[in-house]
Amino acid sequence: MRRLYLAPVLALAACGPGVYTRAEVVYAEPASYVYVVPPERVVVVTREVLVSRGYVVYRVQRAGPNRIIWARRGDDEIVRVFVNPEGERVVVRGLTEARDRGRHKGWVRKGRAEDVVADVDVQLRAEKR
Repeated sequence: MRRLYLAPVLALAACGPGVYTRAEVVYAEPASYVYVVPPERVVVVTREVLVSRGYVVYRVQRAGPNRIIWARRGDDEIVRVFVNPEGERVVVRGLTEARDRGRHKGWVRKGRAEDVVADVDVQLRAEKR
């Protein structure tokens, strides 16, 4: 129950001007998809999907057992896909951010990267068959 109260507070604190949304905020949200595959396979499929959608994957960050895939399309759009192993399962979440050229001149959260994560889901489910 405590998690429900903490998420809005983290969301407000983490979305300050000029910075990216903190990973803790994304981890507090419900998972988009859960798989029983190795995390490295999810990273490879996610990179393939991002490249096919016109993104340039410029960083795969390791944070303990977690992986964060950073991709950019142009100078104004960034997608981050979070791959988190939880026991035998792998949880996937996505986030899209856009450059705010207004008063704050930073990054603004645009929403979840549902289109990218849905394509990853399609590819991983096709491999299982």
